[in-house]
This record gives sequence, C-alpha cells and structure tokens, in this order.
Amino acid sequence: MTNVLVVPARSSNTVTAAWPDQFATDLNQKGALWVPFLFVTLDFLFEVPEAAMRNMRNVYRRYSMACATATIAIFIGFVMERTEASQAMVVPQGSLKPAPSLVVPASLGTGALPVEEEAARLPLPPMPKDYSTEIVLPGAPTVVATTDSLPKGLISEQSAAPEGNCEIELRAEAGAGAMVLLSLKAPCLSGERVTIEHGSLVFSELVGEEGVVTRSVPALAVEATFSARFANGQAASVTLEVDSLVFYERTVIRWTGNSGVELHAREFGASYGDDGHVWRGSARDISVLVGGMGGFLTELGDVRLPDAARAEVYTFPSVTAQRSGLISLSVEAEITEANCGKSISVQTERIKDGETVASREMAMDIPGCEAAGQFLVLKNLVEDLTIAQK
Repeated sequence: MTNVLVVPARSSNTVTAAWPDQFATDLNQKGALWVPFLFVTLDFLFEVPEAAMRNMRNVYRRYSMACATATIAIFIGFVMERTEASQAMVVPQGSLKPAPSLVVPASLGTGALPVEEEAARLPLPPMPKDYSTEIVLPGAPTVVATTDSLPKGLISEQSAAPEGNCEIELRAEAGAGAMVLLSLKAPCLSGERVTIEHGSLVFSELVGEEGVVTRSVPALAVEATFSARFANGQAASVTLEVDSLVFYERTVIRWTGNSGVELHAREFGASYGDDGHVWRGSARDISVLVGGMGGFLTELGDVRLPDAARAEVYTFPSVTAQRSGLISLSVEAEITEANCGKSISVQTERIKDGETVASREMAMDIPGCEAAGQFLVLKNLVEDLTIAQK
C-alpha cells in the first residue's frame, strides 16, 4: 500500500508540496552551480509539482544570465586591450632622432611600474626647431639711414626712388592742329620746377607727385625741338616733325610773373564778349578747328610758381577757313595790386607757313595802384590777321 501526502489545493489548477518550496528557497540562497543537473534528476525521480518546478527554473535562468554577462565582460576587456596595442603607430627606423621620453617601459608580465620619483628625474624632450628661442643674426651689419629733416607737405624734397632710376625722360607726339603732346618723367624730382623751351617759347611747370608733367604745346616750327631743364642742371630734349604747321597761323606772347598781360583776338568784326572774342576767359579748344570755323587760345605756364615764365598762343586755321575777313589782335594788361607801379616786359612772335615772320618786344611801366582795375592796350606789339577764304 503506497503512502500519499495530500495537500489542500491552492488553486483549481495547481498542486504544491511544502518541502519542494523550501528546497527551492535554499537553492536560491546558496546559489549551487549544480542546480540544472538536480532539476533533471528530480524530474525523473520525483513527481515535483508544476509551481515548484517553475520557481526552480527562474532561479536557474538568473544564474545563467549572471554567468553569461560576466563572461562577455571579461572577453570584451581582453579584446580591447589587444586592439589598442596592435594600433600603436610604427615609426620607420632612422626617420626621427632619438630623444629622451617621459614614458617609462613597463613589464606586462609582472605589472610592475617604476616609481614616480624615477620618472620625475628624467630629462625633458628637446624644443622643436620651429619654436626655438635661438636667434639667427645676419653675417653683415644692417645699416639704417635716418634723417632729422621732415618732408614738406606730402612730397619730400628728394624722392625715394632707387639709385640709377633718376634719369629724366622727355617724349613728344604730334597731334591734330599742329599740337605736340609732351610727356616728361622725372621720378626723383617730384614737386620741382621745370622750364620747357621750344625755340623762343619758354614757360615754367611744376612736376606732379608721381614725377610726371604732361602738356599739349603748339608747335612753332616744322622741325620742332623741345627741351626740359631743371635747376639742378638735369635736362632732356626731343625733336620731331610737325608737317601740319603750314595750315595754321599763330601769334605768341611771352612774359614773366603776374604782369597781368593778356592776348585778345576778335574774329571777323566781333566785339568784346561776343562769340568771336577769343581770350583767356573764353579760350575755346581744338575742336573749333573742324570746318575752319574759328581759332583757339592755349595758355602755358603754372600760375602757382613765383616769377613763372608764361605764354599764350592764338591759333587760326588759315588754309581751311570758311570765311574771309579781318581778325583783330591786341595785347592788353590789367592794372592790379600785383603789377601796379612795376615794369613789365612782353615778347611777341608771329608764325605763318611754318616759319617765324615777325617778332617784337616791349618794356613799359605800369601806372600806380590808384589806377587798379583799368586796362592798358599795348599797341604795335602784334599785327592783325587778314584771312582769305580758300
């Protein structure tokens, strides 16, 4: 007869025994590693209730997950250590100079490391050459030029152009209306006064900041020679042919300083202030020569310079003129505070068919300053032009 222990049912579907529950609790506390094998044995030897078996399986799963997690962590640490060691940079032998290092070799086998005092006594690595405090000085001494004088205005009296590049150069190019475009380059003479000469025509100019002077000058000879001369003795000249001069008549007046001298041309019966009155206040330009309709006036000389040589030239296209008649010419001088009570000298010259046909000179005394504002007409200095239509 078989003895059977009957335990009241906890639920309609579950039957448990007291001793298997106590056994499972002991296993959970002691954590025996032979739990899986015990489950298999108990499953065959005893008829363990379903709830007890389920509790034992949960214990088994927890210990299995703990063992698996520990194993994976150890494996990952081992792999990372090996990978870092294999990725160390390899430097070819001889490519770098040996230098003391702060890294002290250690034995991986024993795990023993040198003490910190030994590392502290090691020398520091050398400073890279790019950041070295060593200064390399030039073999020859460096000469620094100084001066106590200050530049006047924006331009110094002597240009800083390099030695050997201070030669002056004068160029000339013939243009329309028997005009010549002069270009003077004097790189070391910026701000200096220069005198331009062309036959008896003389006028003064001021060299610009860049050492350049450019002027359009009426030619007074078919074979025209121009020169530029400085106070220090430097000079340059140029010669060119101006064949078109034979088509024009020119009247020139020259003087020095602020003498108040003016050249007036009244074309074909024009009165003062009319369109045909050509003078400094209504000089016209070269475009008036188109069609032979009239003449124009050219002013030469820089009025900013003291006692500058100055000139005025009246040009008329006599060969291509579309009208015939008389052009009245006169030299006049306004009495001003600058010239009153002083003596002036005026030279004149007439050019026709490419040659000088007349030249005159006059010197006279200007009345006192009480006559300021009045005009003097200097007679017999210039001749009227008689134009015949061609």
